[in-house]
Amino acid sequence: MSTNNKISILVPTRKRPQNIVALCESISKTVSDLVPVEVIFYVDNDDEVTKDFFKQQAEKNTLKVSANVVFGDRVKLGQTYNEAYKKADGDVIMYCADDVRFRTLNWNYLVRQEMYRYSGGIALVFGYDGVQPKGTLATHGFIHRNAIDALGYVHPGDIGYNYSDNWLTEIYRQIGRLSYIPVYFEHCHWGVGKAPYDETYRLGSDAPHQESISIWEDKDRLYSDIAKLKKIL
Repeated sequence: MSTNNKISILVPTRKRPQNIVALCESISKTVSDLVPVEVIFYVDNDDEVTKDFFKQQAEKNTLKVSANVVFGDRVKLGQTYNEAYKKADGDVIMYCADDVRFRTLNWNYLVRQEMYRYSGGIALVFGYDGVQPKGTLATHGFIHRNAIDALGYVHPGDIGYNYSDNWLTEIYRQIGRLSYIPVYFEHCHWGVGKAPYDETYRLGSDAPHQESISIWEDKDRLYSDIAKLKKIL
């Protein structure tokens, strides 16, 4: 278990090298030196475009942030975070996306300061994404390693796009540990005209998700997870 003050940013990505570069540049331009940050990407084994990109980066080292890569099978979105987490060294974990851009200076210091207002760091800290109404849905957020250990996941591994963020938001709202702060993590999504529509969107967030909806509607399972976190408050 990590005991350092690092923030680990988990990012599933597929066939979007340009997003990887833009994401890392936005992180490097906005971080405070007071809190170290690492980025861990999850890349599908069949994604030759991204695999080739990281091979080139290993030689050039131009991403400007500390970055690691986990390669694995194509799995549901929730499980990509769980797999990437296995390489995480930080005590604070962010679930992110490759179409996010960090816009607030010293966001890492502000996030960590807010999280440790709560005992054991048990909170879901999030900011504005430019899409959802402020303070409502933690589309991309920060959670503590202690909470991940208690729940057994970063995101439920069997949930796909669009509902794992709802799941976590509701859990932390129910335990009174959902914390919105005025930082801006811009979600440059195609749905709001900030990115071109591509295969990753088509097969991901824009695809049918009946299985994920069924899990989201399983309130017994949700309340069971809520109870797990209440035990460590």
